[in-house]
Amino acid sequence: MGFGKCDIEGVLNSYAEFLRSANPANASRFDATLARDRESALAEAIVFNILQTKGLRPEIHDKVGTGGPDFLCCGTRFKPRPEDQFLVEATCLNQDAVSKRTHIPKEPSQGIGGGAVGMLTKNICNKAKDKDRQVSDCTMPVVLAIVSSHFGAMLVMDSHAAELTFASEPYFRVPIGGPADPANYTALNNSVFIKPGPNGTIIPCRQSLSAILLIAVYGSHSEVFGILHPEPAYPLNIRLFPDVPFVRLAQWPIVDGKIAPEWVVGRPSGHRVDHFAARSSNGPRTFAPSVAE
Repeated sequence: MGFGKCDIEGVLNSYAEFLRSANPANASRFDATLARDRESALAEAIVFNILQTKGLRPEIHDKVGTGGPDFLCCGTRFKPRPEDQFLVEATCLNQDAVSKRTHIPKEPSQGIGGGAVGMLTKNICNKAKDKDRQVSDCTMPVVLAIVSSHFGAMLVMDSHAAELTFASEPYFRVPIGGPADPANYTALNNSVFIKPGPNGTIIPCRQSLSAILLIAVYGSHSEVFGILHPEPAYPLNIRLFPDVPFVRLAQWPIVDGKIAPEWVVGRPSGHRVDHFAARSSNGPRTFAPSVAE
């Protein structure tokens, strides 16, 4: 198996070969998933590919029959500290569901087209709800990686989509007979990490998830945006993702109901990760005192 750049089929095939060598039980499970739900299998393979390419040394964590997050990652080849390790759960957005929500066809249409594009905020929120329950007993940071290979993913898995995960889609208030209110308002209906609390407060929710990665797949590469939980049970060390743009809340706790996202990088654009064939091994881990790093 070569280790050069590859397309989506190369990602799937090399990951399946990796599993047959490293984890035969999960290889059978993956083959069955690929036959039944290609997009779900692709999400697993793409996330592993990105983690391995970024040097995060993913190991299969999901145990057939009992479940759990898909991957255990470690950001060092030396003896890991708690902040060096985290879990990753991979999931996908069904292509038909993406088309229904966004009004973008799965394939490029012939001729000139146009129209309003819907956002995936509700779909992303629903994924977070489901996965938060599944990982609630984990005792380290958990990253939820949401993948789409939909034709229109580049339009709806971007920086704007990441920002909307905090506040949901905004709306305006126009008093009858009065001037328009220039402020944006939200009911937080589809907010991933915050919700209305008592007495007009805003409180955290889904604290089992430390962060979300939005991953749009484009054949030979993927583009990645990150979303940080303001108050997770276990904070993620984002220094392990030095090139990935993460959005977070500029102020936490929220004051006066003002929800302001900010980016860890100045001008966010998707972090490009080229696809490579899965390696059969992450290489040996050398456990040494942390001062050796």
